[in-house]
Amino acid sequence: MAVSSKNIHVGWVQGTQGYVKHKTVEDANAYEAKNPGTQFIFVDGDRKVHFLTIDEVNKLTVRDLLRKEPCVTRQLPCPPPTLNFFGGRGIGAEGNPVVDSQGRIIAVDMVRGGVGYKSAPQVKVFDPCNSGKGVNFKVEMKDGQVEGVIVLDSGYGYLPAPSDAAQYPALVRLSDVTIQNSGFNYDPEKDTELTIEPNNGTVLRPVYGPFGRVKGVKVERGGNFTDLPRISLPSDTGLNARFTPVFDIIRDPLVPQEAPLEDVVQVFDTVGLDINGYVDGKAYYGNVYFEGGVKYAGTGGSLVRVYDTIQDSVTGSTN
Repeated sequence: MAVSSKNIHVGWVQGTQGYVKHKTVEDANAYEAKNPGTQFIFVDGDRKVHFLTIDEVNKLTVRDLLRKEPCVTRQLPCPPPTLNFFGGRGIGAEGNPVVDSQGRIIAVDMVRGGVGYKSAPQVKVFDPCNSGKGVNFKVEMKDGQVEGVIVLDSGYGYLPAPSDAAQYPALVRLSDVTIQNSGFNYDPEKDTELTIEPNNGTVLRPVYGPFGRVKGVKVERGGNFTDLPRISLPSDTGLNARFTPVFDIIRDPLVPQEAPLEDVVQVFDTVGLDINGYVDGKAYYGNVYFEGGVKYAGTGGSLVRVYDTIQDSVTGSTN
């Protein structure tokens, strides 16, 4: 089908209907007239999602429908996995899978939660060479957005990113434990701590229900991990309890203030992170906070300045 201005379509989030799509520019202007300030949704030729004002919608052209990324006809090496979010009547959720040294997807770094979801979307791994298999996800939702993705089964065989790929440093910190099987007949007086290997400073305490079943796990201290740990509950009487670690992703951690260098993993950036500034001539993707109108890295307490340009981060300019 020939590409023309008639092919330009946008969408928006509308009350209980959620994500309304396949609307013309004329439809968008009519909706804006009744609902000033609407944020419109446009998917370009590279399948990237953009959130636009009505003025930006009116500036869309046929060029925005064409691919900007070149089509590669030669055979390429097998790439690492990427994630596709679909269904749920929403759009825009994006996340980067974290692959450990054993080829297991141990976590998902949610970059954008999307909008308009009426139910949890499905998450599928795009693995062109079918190198890996077996991963299983659980999607957590809040206010029509994807709040997080829990990896219930990490699978195996997934490829790491090549050394020349776009990557960013991160910490994979244990924040919770999902109970896959509560087991039975554990002794609350004796079976008071879970075992995690490697430990990395983690302390986990079981919470019991009736009949010696594990109904929860309290994370007293969560360590940083570069590979998937194994969690178990040693017991002379209890049986069958199974657990899955849940991780938070801390982008661009301060080294060594937040963690030693050996705790840091490299995450393949499949969706394009937003840059929060520059530190020492490098793009910075982590948290920032402001003190006296000055932007610093982290969440408080550090004095690592984050600059708006590469040049200023090298020269230390405050202009």
